[in-house]
Formats: sequence, structure tokens, C-alpha cells
Amino acid sequence: MITRIRIIEIFSIVLLLQAGQFARAEDSPDEKSLKFAEALFGDHDYYRAITEYKRFLFFNPDSARSAWVRFRIGQSYLEGGKLDAARHIFNELARLAPEARLKSWAMLANARAFYLQDRYAQVDQLLDDLLKKDISDELRSNTHYLLGCNRLKTGTFNDAKLAFEKVAYEHELAQPAAWLSQKMIEADDLPRKSPALAGILSLIPGLGHVYLGEYSIAITALMWNGLFGYATYDAFRRRNYGIGAVLATMELLWYSGTIYGAVSGADRFNRDARLNFFDELNNGAGLDIKFPDPAAVGGILMTGEF
Repeated sequence: MITRIRIIEIFSIVLLLQAGQFARAEDSPDEKSLKFAEALFGDHDYYRAITEYKRFLFFNPDSARSAWVRFRIGQSYLEGGKLDAARHIFNELARLAPEARLKSWAMLANARAFYLQDRYAQVDQLLDDLLKKDISDELRSNTHYLLGCNRLKTGTFNDAKLAFEKVAYEHELAQPAAWLSQKMIEADDLPRKSPALAGILSLIPGLGHVYLGEYSIAITALMWNGLFGYATYDAFRRRNYGIGAVLATMELLWYSGTIYGAVSGADRFNRDARLNFFDELNNGAGLDIKFPDPAAVGGILMTGEF
């Protein structure tokens, strides 16, 4: 009987000790600060989140999770539009992070920051280097998708198609990647106007704008060039050389402006066609990647696992 009582007492003490440890962990100010930072991040309140992440790092500089928390600060800067600040953190993590997987995710995040800055050459280099590493299937598919988006933006549509096709079939980006891959076939058939041809046609005032479909501008160009041309001719015919010189100068400006307007109009037409195509692709699939949602990354911060 006594032995049974002592066993019950010991068991009760163990339970109390475990409960006390759990309560202390649950009530830890640092843990609360970290959870609060995650909540702020989830609400897109990135700068307040950064403050809370930094508070955790200040009081826990040697924490096993400190590198992941720094990664989260970089994400907060990235989502908040402070791209240079984000790249500074990701660069440092890619070089000095204690875990290979974190270095790899930091490289991808750094590439995304460059991508959002339209610095496509740097994106290509970083992603090519990342694909040479031994990385997870999740990370590899994200890398191929971002590489496809980057090559799409630079107009290398066939390379973009190949990159999208390498996204793993079971990955969440597989469906949009397959759709984008098919759309790359249409990219070479985008409507286009030749700036050179528009300029040559504009040697006859207004004809270059007719080629662009800008009929009202074409009529205006023909009318003003004709008017100044005739006025110049008439001034010289009447031997009013001073007036003729002034009118000839004005006609030269109108004439060269008509040619320049047609050439720039063709460039603008091509740019708008490409931007409209990009808008269609972005609305249909999204020309960017996303890192794990706040709850998933919260798992990183709370458990140290990715």
C-alpha cells in the first residue's frame, strides 16, 4: 500500500514538473514576441513585424532559430518593398547561414529581390548557380518557375518554356507552369510593327502613321507638312529668302518629327503588345513565386524545421 502511494506521488511530481516546464515555455516572453511577429507578418504589417523579430534576436542572439528569424526579416523587407535591405540579408545568409537548406532558400529569395527590381541578368546567374546545387524538389520547382518568369520577361520565350516544363508535376506551381509553357508558343506571334518600315514609309508624310493605324495623326501630318512645304516653296518663288528660310526650318522640324513619331509609335506599339501579353500571363498564372505562408513559416520559427 505504501509502495503504491509513493508511486502515485512520484508520478504526480513528474506530471507537475512537465506541466511547469510547458507553462514556462508557453509563457516565455521571447516566444510570445516571436508569435506576435508572425501574426504581424500574416497581417502584412511588415515593419512592426521586423521590430518584433529584431527584439527576439536581441534577447536570443545564440538561438538555434536566429538564422531563420533573420531570413524572416529579409522576407519582411522584401514584401514591404525594401528590396536592397532584403538583398543585404539574403546575401549574408547565402554565405554564412549554418544550414545548407537555408543558404539555398536565401539564394532564391535574393534572386526574387533582383527579379522585382527588373535586374534580370543577376536573376539568371543566381538561379543557374542554385540549380547546380543539391536542393530539395520543392526548392528546385520554385527555382525553375522563377527562371521561366525571368526569361519570359527578357523575351527568350523558348528558354522560358523549357524552364516551366521542368516544374515537378506534383508541385503546386505545376498547373500554372504548364499553362505558361503553352502560352510561350503564342509569344512569337504577338502583333508587331517594324520601326524601320514605319520610318521609311514616313518619307511620304503620314504614311508611316497609316501603317500604325493612326489615321487621324496621318492626316494631320500630311496636312501640316503639305502646308509648310507649299509655303516654303511660295516664299522662295517670290524671292522672300528670309521668310523662306524660316519656313524651311519649320518644315524640316515637322518633317523629321513625323518620321520620329512613326518610329517611336512602332516601338510603343510593340511595347504595349508585350506588356498586354505579360498582364494576361500574370492574371492567368502569376509571374512570381511565393514562399511558404505565415503559418508554414511559423513552423520554421517555432520548431526550426522547414
